[in-house]
Amino acid sequence: MDTVVITNASTYVGRNLATHLLDEGYELRLLTSEPAAVQHLGTRGAEIQATDQLDDGELRDLFDNVDGLFHIATTCRPDDDFANMLASYVDGTRRIIDAAIDADVSRIVYAGSDIAFGDTGRRVCDESKTHDGPFHSPYERASWEAHRIIEHHIDNGAPIIDTPVSTVYGTDRGQLVAALIEHHLAHRAVAHVAADTGHSFLHVDDAVRGLRLAYEDGATGERYLLSGTPTTIGNLLEQLSTKTGIPAPRMELPDGLVDHLEKLLRRIGTLPAEERPDTETSLLASRDINRLFSNRKAREQLQWTPRPLDEGLDDILPWFQRREYEASRRLLESAKMPLVGLTLFDIGLGISALVFPGLYRAIMHPRAGDTDRRQSSSLLARTGLLWLFFAFVQGGASVDPVERPEWVMVTGALRLMDVPADIGYLLSADDLGWLGKAGLIAAPVFNLGIGTFLAYAGYRGLRAKNG
Repeated sequence: MDTVVITNASTYVGRNLATHLLDEGYELRLLTSEPAAVQHLGTRGAEIQATDQLDDGELRDLFDNVDGLFHIATTCRPDDDFANMLASYVDGTRRIIDAAIDADVSRIVYAGSDIAFGDTGRRVCDESKTHDGPFHSPYERASWEAHRIIEHHIDNGAPIIDTPVSTVYGTDRGQLVAALIEHHLAHRAVAHVAADTGHSFLHVDDAVRGLRLAYEDGATGERYLLSGTPTTIGNLLEQLSTKTGIPAPRMELPDGLVDHLEKLLRRIGTLPAEERPDTETSLLASRDINRLFSNRKAREQLQWTPRPLDEGLDDILPWFQRREYEASRRLLESAKMPLVGLTLFDIGLGISALVFPGLYRAIMHPRAGDTDRRQSSSLLARTGLLWLFFAFVQGGASVDPVERPEWVMVTGALRLMDVPADIGYLLSADDLGWLGKAGLIAAPVFNLGIGTFLAYAGYRGLRAKNG
């Protein structure tokens, strides 16, 4: 079986490709800036080389006795500036491809991003698509620059197979689809900014299988779009809603608000002024940019069969749901000590108001007159019973927050309900001492914070428990 080099092997696609090729019997040399992320592949026989330890001579030596190269174009953050992307993405691609060509590597698979071909509008485009519009982000510009290098080498006869990869998803954090699923399951997806934006969503297992098939069966000099299901983010969210029972966000942030946030990011960013007109930092790099591509050529010529998005979501959702359940458990466990503290505090307040009303009145209401004593005693009794009721609910929640998320949620709701009562009493009462005023000033702020936390933790835990 062939010996191949995989660059940027610690990326999500790189790690999965390496695992897939090892399963298929390939000998691997992995080039990565994060050796620890692929150390487990070293135990399976893969050679691991750190990128920052390679000069030009050592890079050439890397390709000794190598049959093929998979160059995985590195991913970049949308807020990276163009200079950094030139160094990591474009110059890195130039060095790797030049070294492989000089070493007479027989087959080179270039796995770039489909963003290099620009906005497709509402059309589903094929391999003939070229970039014909403005650049919307440094990442888009860098992807295009790197692809120009690939096209130049193909025109000069280099044995390169061009395989642009669309929006990959799978059981991993940090990807676009993963972030959408995590926010959806945690009920944090309350608004959207790009529901009409189109992507071609591709399962990572299909992506790496497509790369292998391109290496084995693809024609050099050809382009094969490894694209998944072309659809919008809004449609993806609707599918998630159908599968999970959690409503998809209906509210869209106004374009004006998003534009102001983008301008703020550009103002505080490090992008060189001369690059800003056509490579603007974006709050969401893909907002209003459609990446809808057809995979017909790859399916017909490589016998590649990527799964539909619906099936892909069925495959990965259980993994995310387990993670959400564990995250909700940790959140509820973190609520135990605050619940215990609140319980003890409210027991103390309740008992003091019921058993020692005179002392309580002297401390909290020193200006209460004798004529109001019967009325204030009645108020203190009701207040004391209310605090003991709070203590009962909070104590019940603190026994086992993970198994009693509904108790935690009710505790949070009670704390939030207490906020307007505290504010109203502070504004209307004229018998408060300094300690009473301080308590009623602090109480709304505290109750708002702890109430929001407990209500959210309880609600999230209840949904995860029932889901």
